Amino acid sequence: MLEKPGGCGTVIKADSPRELRKKLRGVKRRTIVGVIGKEAVCREAVMRRRVDVILDWEDRELDYAMFKLAAEKDVAIELGLSKFLRTEGYKRMLLFEKLRQEIMVIKKFDVPFIVTSAAENQWELRTRKQVENFFKFFGAEIPKARHYAERLVRRYFDDRYIMDGFEIESFS
Repeated sequence: MLEKPGGCGTVIKADSPRELRKKLRGVKRRTIVGVIGKEAVCREAVMRRRVDVILDWEDRELDYAMFKLAAEKDVAIELGLSKFLRTEGYKRMLLFEKLRQEIMVIKKFDVPFIVTSAAENQWELRTRKQVENFFKFFGAEIPKARHYAERLVRRYFDDRYIMDGFEIESFS
């Protein structure tokens, strides 16, 4: 996913809900949309139909209401590994505690979530097994994360997919 259109997904960075709405108007229909912003921007993004993922970064703040809204509106929450690689010391310990709490709330409200490396350069890339084992250690249900990621991609790029459990079958 890139900030510039042209790929399979678009990242929208916004400083205010008004800027988010403005940028969402310019996004093509057949792209996955991820949002980065402050708490107010994330709250607005969860309520928008065009937003598919709330992306992860060091200073992301989500409260119970946003998790519950994300579950109702079918907006996935990204859990990224790279923020742990970029931080150190006490700040990393705080991120570990925050991750543990987020995973508990995700389980409680059955929020769609995906686990990624969230790499910004090649040194932050990790294998799928490493990423999954890291989040499994904190209690994330990896089969659900795989299901949500697959469903997100199929929603936009599989012409036969309608919704979970419903597909268009061929007549041949």
